Amino acid sequence: MAKTTPRPKPTTSKETEATGPTTPDGAADIRLIPLDQLEPSPLNVRKVAASASDDAELLASIRETGIKQNLVVHALSETRFAVDAGGRRLKALKQLAEDGVIPADHPVPCLVEDEHNAILTSATENLQRAAMHPADQFEAFEAMIAEGRREDEIALKFGVSVDLVRRRLKLARVAPEIIEQFRAGDLTLECVMAFTLTDDHDRQLAVWNAVKGGYHIHPQSIKRQLTETAHSANSALGRFVGIEAYEAAGGVLLRDLFDDRASAHMENPELLERLAIEKLQAAAKPFEGTWKWVEVHLSVDYGAFRSFGRVFPQHVEPDPDLLAEEEHLIAREEELAAQNDGEDWSDAETEEYYAIEPRLREIEALQRERQPYADEDRAIAGVVLTIGHDGALRVEKGLVRPEDIPAAPKPDETTADAGGAASPARPNVSPPTSSTPVPTSDPAATLRKADGISASLADDLRATRQHILRAHLAADFDVAFDAMLYALCEQALGRSYNNEALDISIRPFQAQNREVLHSDTVAQKMLEALEQDLATNWMKLEKPEDFRAMSALPIADKQALFAWAAGLAVKPQLSSDNRPSPLIEEIGARLDVDVAACWRPTAQNYWGRVNKGHAVATARKLIGNDYAEDRNRERKGDIAAAMERAFAETAGETEGFDAATAAKTTRWLPDGMVFAGATEAGADMAGEAPETEEGDLSAEDSLTDAENDEPSSLPAFLSQDAA
Repeated sequence: MAKTTPRPKPTTSKETEATGPTTPDGAADIRLIPLDQLEPSPLNVRKVAASASDDAELLASIRETGIKQNLVVHALSETRFAVDAGGRRLKALKQLAEDGVIPADHPVPCLVEDEHNAILTSATENLQRAAMHPADQFEAFEAMIAEGRREDEIALKFGVSVDLVRRRLKLARVAPEIIEQFRAGDLTLECVMAFTLTDDHDRQLAVWNAVKGGYHIHPQSIKRQLTETAHSANSALGRFVGIEAYEAAGGVLLRDLFDDRASAHMENPELLERLAIEKLQAAAKPFEGTWKWVEVHLSVDYGAFRSFGRVFPQHVEPDPDLLAEEEHLIAREEELAAQNDGEDWSDAETEEYYAIEPRLREIEALQRERQPYADEDRAIAGVVLTIGHDGALRVEKGLVRPEDIPAAPKPDETTADAGGAASPARPNVSPPTSSTPVPTSDPAATLRKADGISASLADDLRATRQHILRAHLAADFDVAFDAMLYALCEQALGRSYNNEALDISIRPFQAQNREVLHSDTVAQKMLEALEQDLATNWMKLEKPEDFRAMSALPIADKQALFAWAAGLAVKPQLSSDNRPSPLIEEIGARLDVDVAACWRPTAQNYWGRVNKGHAVATARKLIGNDYAEDRNRERKGDIAAAMERAFAETAGETEGFDAATAAKTTRWLPDGMVFAGATEAGADMAGEAPETEEGDLSAEDSLTDAENDEPSSLPAFLSQDAA
């Protein structure tokens, strides 16, 4: 390998070969002195050696760029000089000569002084030296990168690791305002390091403004505020999802580059929770259909399962192969443990010993899985899937809600009926041991939140859908009668005291902001037209004349009144809700409710209330990349207005979309709005927006709290009736 010779300083008229002492008048001069004539001075005041890493940096710097500063020496003789200042540089040059990088007589620039000035010179250089401020060092590295230098090149020139260069470059990306506070002495280096958990300057400054008024600013308080909405990668939730899956889904990982433990935080809690819910739901699929109910929970409080009753699996003989393996492992474990408590184990024996316990747990789980539950037990019981404290999947089977526990048999009941046949076996349920309400789970809300749909927006979508369904139900006696009859029978015949679809006490559902939400909508016009035609004159009479008058009404008038009342009782839901009522979905399908014809997403009722990522992703999916990129460069209000035009009934005309694109945007609905089986064109397009960026906007962040700006035209059948 070719040797690199350090570049000496340019010579001047004062520089001569080392041939003698200083000038007669005592003035110092600079000479090029051969390296082999230089030796350490006993008068050098620096006695404590620098660290090995500092010496390595200096050695690498001189190897790459040569001596940038002369040594200070005094003459011992005509051919020997003592180095009073620059001992570390001398040591580095001697090492380079020993390594063969430079010749032994390599010329070194030296300032030659009188011996009586040696101690003063050495002390002056060491005491008055001002080290470069770390902030300047950070920015210097960044400037070198801007010049086109590579990280490994910088590391080589300064004798440091590439990792160290990257860490210092990371510090250089801290907000300039914080760096200035560091220069001013208001922040320690450790505090600046704490800010590197994120590259978001706005977030850094927000945390700085929050902590700067404190009596003492500690790095941990900065880290805590930067990660207060994040989950540790080492938490149960973080381990369950895993860093690779989280980052693959676009999650941002906050890493403390200055922590040897490489601690990390997952900055997007909504995304992390969505991934966990989806993983739990995938694990729940095998249990659906074989148990009465299946729920997933991100977490369950300790002891919460005591609120359920329990059914237990039937006993079956253990698998003989697994049983034999278990007995062998236990014997081997005892054999290894007897060997002087492990002190004499080989590496292979140590690895074998610590692999036994996990395998025994696996065998126990496999044997437990072989034990079946009776059909009658699964008919009343359910399964909860959650995340254990160790980040592993936890499955609790055989849980019975208190309302599903069968009543105890009466003393006079016999085990056989009158014909002598055996009565069906009753499930044997262990009662709950706690009166605490059973835990509830709403994974649908978690998934919506991750996709940018706030709780308040979901409430309004739910209320809008209910209003549309009510209008259709109030116009159809047959469906209204069947739905009401079903609800009456559920309660009157003792089958259930909690109706899923209709509240038969006729407590009308009223949306909180119904005046704005339903104003001038298709559904509202339908209801107003129906109400105008209701036969209600009998209600002005005194009792019981009012009842007699109502009873005398033609059947058509009675049917209209019945359907109107049934419509008032229908409950709100989205089909994407957690455990939605299948009865409401069936009612909507039977009525063939076309939600897309009654409601379109506008800036006021939808686009102004979702995050930018959701809007752009939806546009990209349904319209195209170019349109989506145009929207991505706009402000929130402009995006909302553009999306309203693109998803309106007239999008094909006003936006110039081709027929295929207009067919998609003019029929698109948010997830959960379509009634399955009704108006297939709308059902095909519902909920097609892909996954979006994390975060959602509250109602306060929306463009306006006005909720609906729906088409004003009535369905054809009502227009014809009115005519």
